[in-house]
Amino acid sequence: SFFRLLAMFDGTGSFFRLLALGLLLPQTRAFLAGTSAAHPPCGGPPPSARRIAAVRAVVLADEVVAPASPDEPPGAGQPQLLAGILRAGLQRAADDRRRVDELVTHFEYDGAVDVPAEGRRASGQGEVKRLLTALFADNEVGTIEVDSDGASVLLSLRDSTDRRRTLRLLATGRGGASRGGGARHGPKIAEVVVHELLDGPAARAESVFGGGGAVVSEELLRPKWETFDGRVRQRIWPDTDLFARGNLFLKEKLELTTGRLIMVVDSAVMELYGPKMEEWAESVDLQLELIVAHANEDRKSLATFTFLLDELKRADPLRRSEPVLCVGGGVLTDTAGFACACWRRGIPWCRLPTTLLGIVDASVGIKVAINYHRKNGVGHFYSPLHTFIDTSFLDTVSRPDIRSGCGEIMKAAIIHDARLYELLDAHGEEMIAANFRGSPEAERVIQYSIDAMLECIGPDLWEEALLRPMDYGHTFSRTLEADESFFLRHGEAVAVDSLFSALIAEAKGLLPSEQADSLLSLYRRLGLPCSIAGITAATYKKARDEIVVHRDGLLRAPLPAGIGQCEYVDEIDDGEIDAAFARLTAFTTEHADTVWDISKSFAAE
Repeated sequence: SFFRLLAMFDGTGSFFRLLALGLLLPQTRAFLAGTSAAHPPCGGPPPSARRIAAVRAVVLADEVVAPASPDEPPGAGQPQLLAGILRAGLQRAADDRRRVDELVTHFEYDGAVDVPAEGRRASGQGEVKRLLTALFADNEVGTIEVDSDGASVLLSLRDSTDRRRTLRLLATGRGGASRGGGARHGPKIAEVVVHELLDGPAARAESVFGGGGAVVSEELLRPKWETFDGRVRQRIWPDTDLFARGNLFLKEKLELTTGRLIMVVDSAVMELYGPKMEEWAESVDLQLELIVAHANEDRKSLATFTFLLDELKRADPLRRSEPVLCVGGGVLTDTAGFACACWRRGIPWCRLPTTLLGIVDASVGIKVAINYHRKNGVGHFYSPLHTFIDTSFLDTVSRPDIRSGCGEIMKAAIIHDARLYELLDAHGEEMIAANFRGSPEAERVIQYSIDAMLECIGPDLWEEALLRPMDYGHTFSRTLEADESFFLRHGEAVAVDSLFSALIAEAKGLLPSEQADSLLSLYRRLGLPCSIAGITAATYKKARDEIVVHRDGLLRAPLPAGIGQCEYVDEIDDGEIDAAFARLTAFTTEHADTVWDISKSFAAE
C-alpha cells in the first residue's frame, strides 16, 4: 500500500514534502499533550511544540487527495484540498477558540468570507478573524466534516436561541501565486462562501455571525442586551449576586482556562466586598490576582493610569486568554479600560460597574479615558468583551452617588424617553431612598436607561456622527467638572447641565414653560443639584465656547423639544444664556437647598 501511494507522485521527494507539511499524516498530534512550565494550569504542549500543532492529517472522503500534476491547469484538485484545510482549521478553533488565529493564516491576506443570505462580506484577515470568532463565541459548534462531494465543509451548530442549524462552507483559491504565504506552505483560501442548509421554507433566524443594532429580550426582569456595529460587539449580561459562593456565571462567560482571574477593583469596593470575592474565587476554583486602585473623579489621572500599567506588567496576563475584569464605578472602568487598551497594544477586558451611574451610563459604549488637561483629555475607543450588570452592589452605594447616577437617568428621560421621566416623577423619591432596589419601577428605570443608551449610541460606538442625543447634559458639564473649585461628581455635573440646557430650550421656545416648571419641581423633590454656589452666566458662556472644539467646530447642542424629544441647535447666544440663568437664579433663591456647594463634594468625604 505504501508503494502504491508513492506511485501517485512524480517522485519520493514530492511525497516527503507533503509529509513535512502534515498533509498525509494521520489525524493525531505530532506530540503528546502535557503541561508547560510557563502556563501549567493550561496543559498542552510547550511553546516550541505549539509551532507544529497545526501538523494534522487532511483526510478527504477516506482517500488522499494528491496535488495537481504539472500538466493539470492551475487550481486543479484545489477544492478538495482547501476543504480539508478548512475543516481541520475549523475543528481546531472549535476545540480551542484561541486557534482561530491559526485558521485565519490559511486565508490569503486579502481573503474573504461571504454570507450572501445576510448581505455580509468580511474582507481581509482581520475582518475574517472577527467574523469567525463570532461564529465560535455565539454558538455551540457540533460536528465539522467534509461533505460527500469532497469540496465543501458541513458545520452543525446550536445557535444562541437553541436552534439547531447546519452551514455549508465552500472554500476557493486563486490557483496561482499566493499572497498569504506562498506555495511551499500549501494553497491559501481566497474566499469562503457560507450557505445555510434549510429543511423547509426559509425562516428569519438570528445571524450565527452576530447581528446589527440593539437586541433586547422581551423578559423585563432579565434582559440581555447586545449591539454589533460591524466592528465590535457589546454584550451586557444581567445577573444577581455574581460573587455568591458557587456562582459560575462570571467564570463561564469569561471562558477562563488558566485557573487565574486578574481583577482591577475600586478600593472602596474592595473594602466592602473583598472577603466575599476571595471566598467566591475559592468556591469556583479560581486564583484571584488583585489590582486595587482608588477611583474618585480626582484619581482619573495620569498617575493612576501609570500605576495600573505597572500592575498589569506585574500580573502579566496572557495576550488573549486572561481577560482582565474591572470592578467599580465609571471612573474605575474608564481608567482601567484605558490601561488595558494601551498595555501590549490592547489586552481583552471586561467590566462590572458597581454604582448606579456605572450601570446606567458607563456600562454602554466603548470609550475609555483619563483626565489630562481637560475632562477625558486622553483616551481611546476600546470595547470590553462583556459587561456584567449586578444591581446587588447598589445596596452599599452612598446616597450622593445614587443621586449622581440619577442625574444620568434624568438626562435620558428629558432628551429621549418620556417613560423614564414619568417613572421618576411618580416614584423617584422612593427609588432613591431604596437605592433603586426592590421594586419593579426601579428595575424598569434601569432597563429603560440602558435601552436608551443602546438605542442612541449602539449603532455608532466610534462617534463617527456627531449629532448624538446622549450628548445632552454634556454641553456645559465638561467645563463644570474640570473646574477644581467645584469637585463635582460626573452625574452631578450632568444634572446641572441638563437642567440649564432645558431652560435654554425654554428660552428658545422649544420646551413648554409648564414642562420647565415640572422639571424644576422634580429636581427639588429628588434632591438633584439645580445650580452651583459661585457659578455665573459667564461660566456657561465659557463652557459653550469650549465644547465647540470637541464637536468639530460646530455647537451641535441637543435640546429638548418637549420631554423625551430631541432637537439640535448650532447657536446658543449670550442673551439666551442670560435668560436661562435669570430663570434658574429666581428658582434657587426661593429654594436654597437646590444649590450644590463644596460641602457636598466627593472631596468632602
